Amino acid sequence: MPFGRIFRNVFVLAKIETTSGTDSVPTGGANAILPVGEVKVTTIEADRVPRNVRRGYFGSSGSFVGSTWMKIEFATEKAGSGTAGTAPAWGALLRACAWAEAVTAGQRVDYTPVSTGIETISIYAYTDGLQFKLIGASGDLTGSTVINGVPVYNWTFYAPYLAPTAASNPTPTLTAWKDPVLANDTNTSDLVLGGTYSAGAISGGTTYVSGGIEFSLGNQISRTELIGAKRSVITDRNITGTLKTLDLTASQEVALLALIPAATPTSVGMLHGTAAGYKVMEFFPQARLLGHAYQDVDGIITSDFQFEAPPSAGNDDARIVVL
Repeated sequence: MPFGRIFRNVFVLAKIETTSGTDSVPTGGANAILPVGEVKVTTIEADRVPRNVRRGYFGSSGSFVGSTWMKIEFATEKAGSGTAGTAPAWGALLRACAWAEAVTAGQRVDYTPVSTGIETISIYAYTDGLQFKLIGASGDLTGSTVINGVPVYNWTFYAPYLAPTAASNPTPTLTAWKDPVLANDTNTSDLVLGGTYSAGAISGGTTYVSGGIEFSLGNQISRTELIGAKRSVITDRNITGTLKTLDLTASQEVALLALIPAATPTSVGMLHGTAAGYKVMEFFPQARLLGHAYQDVDGIITSDFQFEAPPSAGNDDARIVVL
């Protein structure tokens, strides 16, 4: 008798759905995901509906299992497709987080937020002998590009519960996933505040020495069951983040601190990567600094600044560009 199923033999496939809520049937050959670290599959999240009957004596009156849902959490490395103007392997995941994909052939792929026409995704998760299907899944994202770390995107997806089936892991094709580079002075451009984005480049603004940037889309995912429909839907977002360990002069710190009480917006942008096809940029056009905290980095005074990224005209809160 075998000892048991192996925890490391967890595997993920994902493919955008043509019709939301209809299985897009991802395959190992075309839709394999290359996760980093643990893949956490919450096989069932269930609401409990208590009966609350009165029998005249103590004891549980039991409950019904109400709405049932599934959740999957994993990270992927942040790198381009290897070819400028070709969508990265994680592009489908971002589209299922309420973002649109626009390809400029041979140059870049721009991702921008949307509030309507939001796509969903089918995700197959294999846990060494069991296959879980998340159909009609909607997601959220946090991103991290921090000094001496591998830049990653952390994904969370929800979908209505479906019972698992016994199935062997498929054979993956992972050639679409390219090796990332560490976030450091060689591979990552300086943080830019107050710049302007156009056609794949940030112009103007002021550059700052920093330890990188972290952000969260803050997607609100409503899990709703009605008679005749059950679905997870993105209903709002609130993008926030942190500018990490800025090494500032006294005058620079004074200038940035003045932006907080005045609620003065300033753009925030950072480009990671140096080779065409492997570069990824994040840009927040109307960021507002919210708070400040000191950090001791090897005896040097550095500053963290928290920010929020509201929209201006709508669906322009942020932009991710693969170059």
